[in-house]
Amino acid sequence: MIKCNNKTFNNLLKLTILVNLLISCGLTGATKIKLESSAKAIVDEIDAIKKEAASMGVNFDAFKDKKTGSGVSENPFILEAKVRATTVAEKFVIAIEEEATKLKETGSSGEFSAMYDLMFEVSKPLQELGIQEMTKTVSMAAEENPPTTAQGVLEIAKKMREKLQRVHKKNQETLKKKNTEESTAK
Repeated sequence: MIKCNNKTFNNLLKLTILVNLLISCGLTGATKIKLESSAKAIVDEIDAIKKEAASMGVNFDAFKDKKTGSGVSENPFILEAKVRATTVAEKFVIAIEEEATKLKETGSSGEFSAMYDLMFEVSKPLQELGIQEMTKTVSMAAEENPPTTAQGVLEIAKKMREKLQRVHKKNQETLKKKNTEESTAK
């Protein structure tokens, strides 16, 4: 039999409470791994795009408030880059939606807040790539929907996904139009 004095018991109790508190304050386990790896995939893709862009002479600093695509560069690379980035970003949003739905009944406000933080952090490199007002889209959605609840996170993710889909569709259509113009000009 293990002998446990009162002080040891109290320390174990405090440690248990502390661990539970830390767990409830953010994402843990498989959820954390899935979402963080999905967010990292976006950042990695954008880094790869920027390296390719630099080798092709694309200047992201040339982006203006309303000109972040073919209006800045004749090269269709920017359009293709946005299509690639929005594809990866949409996978991230789907992962957020899946995890928020799983945690709907048992999740803590800390977990949902951590999901929102990830969405906001991911919106920054997307905006730097030329997806206009991505951080504003995410933060405005958070003003309308509490980012500490499953429903709030799902609504924020929905707004983010809608924005990504609009940008994806617009860039694909513009790219298709450019390709059609080039083939008819030959």
